Amino acid sequence: MNNKKKAILITGGTGLLGKGLAESILPDFRLISTHLRDYSVPRSNNVEYIVLDVINIRSVKILFEKYEFDCVVHAAGIANVDYVETHYEESFRSNVESTQNIISVCRESGCHMIYVSTNAVFDGTEAPYNETSNPNPINKYGKIKLECERIVSESLKNFTIFRPILMYGWHYPQSRQNPATWIIEKLSKDQTINMVTDIYENPLYNVQCGEILWQIILKKPLGIIHAAGGEIVNRYEFAVKLAEVFGFSSSLIRPVDSSFFPAIAPRPRNTSLETKRTREELGITPIVLREGLEKMKMQASKQ
Repeated sequence: MNNKKKAILITGGTGLLGKGLAESILPDFRLISTHLRDYSVPRSNNVEYIVLDVINIRSVKILFEKYEFDCVVHAAGIANVDYVETHYEESFRSNVESTQNIISVCRESGCHMIYVSTNAVFDGTEAPYNETSNPNPINKYGKIKLECERIVSESLKNFTIFRPILMYGWHYPQSRQNPATWIIEKLSKDQTINMVTDIYENPLYNVQCGEILWQIILKKPLGIIHAAGGEIVNRYEFAVKLAEVFGFSSSLIRPVDSSFFPAIAPRPRNTSLETKRTREELGITPIVLREGLEKMKMQASKQ
C-alpha cells in the first residue's frame, strides 16, 4: 500500500515546520524526513526518519536513487539568528551548500523544489509585506536566506520559495523551543517573564503551516508564497493571549521594549506578512492567534 503513495522529502524535518508537515500529512502521500544528528524520533506509518547530512552531495544522490520523490521541501540549515551572526562561514555553508545540493538533484530528477525561506529577508520598516515586496535583510541570517532564494530562482524552473513567519506549536523533544513552549514552561513554574512590545509578527501555528505546505505540494505553484497567521501581534500580546488560553496568570508577564535584551544580531521591528496567495491560490484562510493556541492546547494530550 505504501508503495503507491507519492514520496515527499523534507530536509531538516525534525524542526517545528517538519513536525507540522508530518502531523497534517495527506492520505495519498508518505514523508521521508531527514535530520542531521543521530537521535530517535517518534515513528508513524506514513513518515520515515533518516539521518542525513545534506551538505554531503554523495549521500543526497544515494537518497534520490533509493526514492522517486514527487517533491522536495528543503528546510535544513542553521537558523539561529544570533549564532549565524557570529558563525557566518559555518552558517553560510550549512544553508547555501545544502541548497545547492538539493537544487542539483532536483534538476537531474525533474523534482519540484520548495525552498523554505523566512520573513527575515525584510527590514521591518514597511510591513505588511507581500510576495512582490523588495527584500532588504538587516542581519546575516536574512542575507544568507535571500542568497539561497536567488540561487533557487536562477537555477530551477520548477520551484516554490516558501516564506513562513514566526511559528509556534509543540516541538519534538530534541528540537529547540519556540515562543509558545518557552512561555508555557516559564509560566507553569510561576516564573516572571519579560516580553517585548515593539516586535510585531502574525504568528503561524505549525500544523496550519503544514497544511499550507501540503497544498503547495499538491498544486506546485511557482514563485514566492508567504505563510502567516491571521492576526498581527507583538510578543507581549502573544504571551498574554497564551496565558489566557492555557489558564496561566498574565501578571507574570512584564512588558518591555527590545532594548531590554542585548542581542548580537539586529532584529527587524515588524516583518508581518500578507497572505493573498495562500488564501486565493491554496484556499487556506489563516487562523487567528487564539484559534491556533486553542488547537495547540487540545493537542497537548497527544504530546
